[in-house]
Amino acid sequence: MNWLLVAILGLVLGSFFNVCIWRIPRGESIGYPPSHCPRCNKPIRFYDNIPVLSYIILRGRCRDCGKPISIRYPLIESLTALLFVLAYARFGLHWALLRGIVFIGFLIVLAGIDLEHKIIPFGLSVAGVVIGLVFSLFSVFRFSFVSALWGGVLGAGFILFAWGLWRFILARPFRRLGVKRKEGMGWGDVYFAGMLGVFTGPKGMSVGLGCAVVFGVIVGILLRILGKTRAGQEVPFGPFLALGGLVGLFWGEEIFGWYIRTVLPRILFVG
Repeated sequence: MNWLLVAILGLVLGSFFNVCIWRIPRGESIGYPPSHCPRCNKPIRFYDNIPVLSYIILRGRCRDCGKPISIRYPLIESLTALLFVLAYARFGLHWALLRGIVFIGFLIVLAGIDLEHKIIPFGLSVAGVVIGLVFSLFSVFRFSFVSALWGGVLGAGFILFAWGLWRFILARPFRRLGVKRKEGMGWGDVYFAGMLGVFTGPKGMSVGLGCAVVFGVIVGILLRILGKTRAGQEVPFGPFLALGGLVGLFWGEEIFGWYIRTVLPRILFVG
């Protein structure tokens, strides 16, 4: 029964996250007006607003105007339910589960906005940082304030360092040749990485950022090979940060410990 309830909660909140992804970048209220079709503005009936199921019944189209509904809606709802179930498997019925669910919610909304609009709202990331620090003040969440603080500082600091390295050193040859290159990261990524560190700590943050960079490079190369992107075209980094944040949340401590005990000694020995 607990597994089912957690999954249903994920579906319901996933529907709310869809609202946030659509409205926040447009400066609209997330509470009013009620859910409506973005094409014809007709209110969505309560029986047409059941996560995933309504999309299947309506065959992906608005009941009133017949315009297609983005596949993003059922995907976000299903993904949220899946991640909530994974969080329950990882933390059990404990206060740490609440902390994990809140973190997952921020990751989904921020990644969805960045993927669709190529922006990361400053206020949303800062809210995540503040909430993460507040969680760490209470021992029931099994996460110390010191770990949250250091994780946030190191996470934001790493992205800030990477941004400065690119802008002031690596991009200089391109500027001298008159070639304009877009910056790979922005201030939104800095705050996003800070939030990642606040919720996962220094160890989870290290693993998460490492995974984000690896995932970003691999996907970027694949998109270029498949002809989906052009040279210099901007690829949002937020979704990769979110993916890395999930790895850091669920398995960060274990992966970090394995790396220190197994991989690092071999690298040092070979060196």
